[in-house]
Amino acid sequence: MNDDTTGAGAVLALWNDVTPEMDAEYNAWHANEHVPERLTVPGMLWGRRYRRLSDDAAPRYLTIYGMRDARVVESEAYRLLLSQPTAMSARMRPHLCNLSRWVCDVRESQEFGESTHVAAWTFEEEKVARLRAAEHASTSSGLLLGRRSLDAVPLPWLRGDQAHAIEGSWFLTIGLPDEVMAASVPAPGAMLYRAL
Repeated sequence: MNDDTTGAGAVLALWNDVTPEMDAEYNAWHANEHVPERLTVPGMLWGRRYRRLSDDAAPRYLTIYGMRDARVVESEAYRLLLSQPTAMSARMRPHLCNLSRWVCDVRESQEFGESTHVAAWTFEEEKVARLRAAEHASTSSGLLLGRRSLDAVPLPWLRGDQAHAIEGSWFLTIGLPDEVMAASVPAPGAMLYRAL
């Protein structure tokens, strides 16, 4: 996966779980086929995979793709991948659950992608998101703030029982250094993830 997270005007954030019996197969497919395939789409700049650290109700996996702009997910190349899945992608789709997909315009990005651990929040209001970011300014190692596009085209294959609504209009993710992760409550209210 590309390590350069600069230049992204938009991000695609996907939260999901997978049926337990498919977890190992999911991770092999996702790391070795799915994410690399997405990165062949012109304008798809980088991808990051994360697994949830805590036992809270957040989906187990978070994937973030950096894109030139939000139109990348409307491009012919991207739509072709959705409509003509590989055999493994077609096999995996029914096992995905608790899936939420956000397309966001990036409003701020600072060295995001270099941390092993990230904290992710969603907010209704920009000022609340920026206040939370400011609270962690001295201890974070990278930041990504995006505004959700509410008119993004949904995944055509996603069934209603596979979806999980993550509410909000703003997506904030910050990198957490190891010493912050060692604290008893490293990022109150956050979904905590570790890079895969």
